[in-house]
Amino acid sequence: MKFDLKQRERLLVATLYFIALVVIYKIIGGDFDSLLGKASNDNTIWFFSGALMIVLGKYVIETYFTKPSDALANSIAVLAGMISLSNKSALWAYTPILCYTLLVFLGSIFCIATKDTHREKLKKASQLAYKLVGILGKAEVLFSIVYLSASYSYFAIPNNYLNFIIAIAFWVVLVFFDLGGLIVKKAIGLFNLFNPKGTEELGTAIGCENPFFYRVEIDLQKNTQAPNVKYGDLVAIETSQNVGSIGMVVDKKHLLSKRWLSIYLLRDETGVPVKIDLRSKKIISDPKSIFSQKNCAYSIELTSLPEEERKKINDNTLYKERNTFIGYVTTGSNISTINFSIIGNVDEKEKQISEGFVLKTEIYGKETLYQVINGNTKEEHLENFDSHGFVVGVARKLGNYDKATKILDVSRWVPSVYSPLFFINNPKMTDEQKRKCAKESIGHLPNTDYEIPLKDINSVVTHNTAVLGILGIGKSCLTFELIQKVLSGTEAKVVCFDITGEYFDALTGYGCSPVVLSDKDLISELSTNYTTINKDVHRGGNHGNFRQKITELLNAFFDNGDRLLIINPEDYDVSKQTNDVKPKKVGAGQNDWQDQAPMADLSLVEKTRIISEIILENAKAKGQSKDAKYLLVFEEAHSLVPEWNSVANKGDEGATNGIAKVILQGRKFGLGSLIITQRTANVSKSILNQCNTIFALRVFDDTGKTFLENYIGRDYADTLSTLEERHAIGIGKGLMLRQPVIIKLNDQENIIPAKSK
Repeated sequence: MKFDLKQRERLLVATLYFIALVVIYKIIGGDFDSLLGKASNDNTIWFFSGALMIVLGKYVIETYFTKPSDALANSIAVLAGMISLSNKSALWAYTPILCYTLLVFLGSIFCIATKDTHREKLKKASQLAYKLVGILGKAEVLFSIVYLSASYSYFAIPNNYLNFIIAIAFWVVLVFFDLGGLIVKKAIGLFNLFNPKGTEELGTAIGCENPFFYRVEIDLQKNTQAPNVKYGDLVAIETSQNVGSIGMVVDKKHLLSKRWLSIYLLRDETGVPVKIDLRSKKIISDPKSIFSQKNCAYSIELTSLPEEERKKINDNTLYKERNTFIGYVTTGSNISTINFSIIGNVDEKEKQISEGFVLKTEIYGKETLYQVINGNTKEEHLENFDSHGFVVGVARKLGNYDKATKILDVSRWVPSVYSPLFFINNPKMTDEQKRKCAKESIGHLPNTDYEIPLKDINSVVTHNTAVLGILGIGKSCLTFELIQKVLSGTEAKVVCFDITGEYFDALTGYGCSPVVLSDKDLISELSTNYTTINKDVHRGGNHGNFRQKITELLNAFFDNGDRLLIINPEDYDVSKQTNDVKPKKVGAGQNDWQDQAPMADLSLVEKTRIISEIILENAKAKGQSKDAKYLLVFEEAHSLVPEWNSVANKGDEGATNGIAKVILQGRKFGLGSLIITQRTANVSKSILNQCNTIFALRVFDDTGKTFLENYIGRDYADTLSTLEERHAIGIGKGLMLRQPVIIKLNDQENIIPAKSK
């Protein structure tokens, strides 16, 4: 057991042990004349000397570590005593102890002699010897050997077992339990209870980075009595003659024999630092004292302050929320983003910062939220060539969250430099809260219960929405949830172009009651009419028949009570005539000629265009509407509406442009689209650019990131490759967000209705 004792406390403990040692020495029959050098035949002096040297070494000379010079002095003392013994055989294990001491002596000499050597092998040997000497030559070790040997030689061997037990018990208490240190600590604590000590000198304020942020230096060699303050402790800095401003320790760095404290001054409701009179509070005894320097810092206790000061401190935001304090705003911040230095208690798991982490500060006295989007490592010099590494985070402004409306209001301007930052201290969402959030919102801000709802569900449809991201990170789950919310929040009919075959089962599980457009008679009829030719090349093939029948099926869907239709264009073999009709000889007779023309399959994109145009015609027939009426869902959009450089044939380029026109013209008729893709680079940008609401999940390709920069900015785009699963960057009219936000999406288990699970 070891106690953190100050120098005066160590001297007090050493004194207590010395008194105890004298008493024990007298009890076991020691002669005080031998202590004064008046007798030479009292061997118990070895017991006393060994114990005394342990006490002095432990509490006075070698309080922290043993230097080679200390080990040398210890070994010389033991050697001198052992050589001067008249009856060397009386000391048990004399020769082994002598050899051990000589080893420490020679090792110490070797360390001192090779201290400044530049020879590599000799330097390594010196370092090894330094470590060994520091352990073997320690007073607590070396003199314990002498003490135990003397106790055994002069008590146990003469069968004086009582004295031997007393001697061993004293040694055990001294070396292993430090009973003296415990007594002194308890006594001082009891004394302070009745005589509270309000403050203790810490060190000197060496810098003022702004009027409210100070750096205090503590020289432990000069100020050995400096208290060991920790994060959250209060400090008074004498900012003017005999007047101290109260601050809180927000950071601490340690290097060799010095400490550096970062002190944040506390302010009252008017913004003025809380101050106290250092003399009236007995922090300094005399204004002319050497302890009353203007830049001196003192440790103080809250309970020692008057009621008025205590109230100001307890009402201060920084002190009141010190357990949620993360850091402070640094230079280089602007209206959109802030840089912040990360300090404070960030070891706990819930306080560990990552992308999406939400922080809060104040702008003009109004709480403003920021979201972490990046971090950079920095280095600062503490003294001379010594440096300290730290992290500066980057956060994007979200605004002020209105809990009643669940809207992020705009907060104008930028927080003051060195404004404190706090993490949102909200309790974790319960299962019931998560289910409620899934019903009313698309997700919530990470590490908070601040929900992000679809504030304008009609705009999600009419102004188009895109869900972008790689496989396996929640893209499909988000898509199904959006479809679910469109069906429940609007009167829109939803048509899904699904070439994956997964939509029917998935949407059934989401309680959406989908129907599938798959007409066997149409499939058979298309097969029969596949090679239909026409002198008008544009009418050849069965695509006219396909358009007619699909129009009838779609109109039937739009006129009945069903809301959700799933179409797989790949189910239908649709052809087109690629050249003019030409006669071809088919027999030997004069009239054995037959008109023929080459045919080609309609591509997936071309069939999708036909269906989209039919839906637009139906929308036009029902008139203009500001509300959502038709939603086209393009699953695997990179295959349905590819970019011009990703098309399989020239017909696909024209078909994609046709679908883009449908989406562009459909807005005023209540028609919009939902684009889902894992390959942003391969989707038509003329269509993606029409998407007002964006959900960007994890993305790796540079083209996708470059495109998304136009919507979410460079800083958020840089976070796309590291977004966690079930997290998305959302922005747009449907969310009523003017700036991008990283959203923790709802979990599937909370979205799917209970009866469907």
